[in-house]
Amino acid sequence: MKARDIMTMGATMVRPDTTIEHAARVMLEHHISGLPVVDAQGKLLGIVTERDLLRREEIGTERRRPRWLEVWLSAKRLAQEYAQEHGRKVEHVMSRGVASVGPDTPLSEIVDLMEMRGVKRLPVVSDGKVIGIVSRPNLLLALSRHMGEIAPSVVSDLAIRKSIMDEVESKAWRPSATIDIVVRNGVVDLNGTVTDESVRSALRIAAENTPGTVRVVDNLRVVSLPAGYM
Repeated sequence: MKARDIMTMGATMVRPDTTIEHAARVMLEHHISGLPVVDAQGKLLGIVTERDLLRREEIGTERRRPRWLEVWLSAKRLAQEYAQEHGRKVEHVMSRGVASVGPDTPLSEIVDLMEMRGVKRLPVVSDGKVIGIVSRPNLLLALSRHMGEIAPSVVSDLAIRKSIMDEVESKAWRPSATIDIVVRNGVVDLNGTVTDESVRSALRIAAENTPGTVRVVDNLRVVSLPAGYM
């Protein structure tokens, strides 16, 4: 899958001279956490996110440092922080030099870039203009839809039972007592006695993970061995 398959088309965008108040209101109204910043031609200039609005003088969250510590910081950094905490327009707080992807960028590369940059969203750019945005929710939605489209395998009841038996028999934890496995229309009934709850859980997992299994009905009983019995 590629960016074009999951991206949000026509992403909500703002201009550099948009007020911070308006940008914050847009994020709240659209239930989003970031906005691409573009010029009059739609060219990507940066992005403004919730994180960019955390340090604000209006709500008392601006940085406070001892005077002696500020001596060790560059004037450029202090000026940038002041602008971010007191600026009134998006251009004062937005992140610049942001990463972007194209409409044909594979999802694997998108996830790699998100992890490398530590970001939650990436603008999708075509011919120099922003045409959409790919976010983590877009990826989760794609995953959900894909998993919902996977139809259960058409496997006969006998094949399901054999697969479970083969899996269990190959394990060192296999129960020593007789276990009866009955499969009807993909529903697996587990019957019999085991000597430990962990073996019961392992049997249930083996049945659930077998292709074709629709549901597992656990009728197993746990019976402890007498003391000293090996």
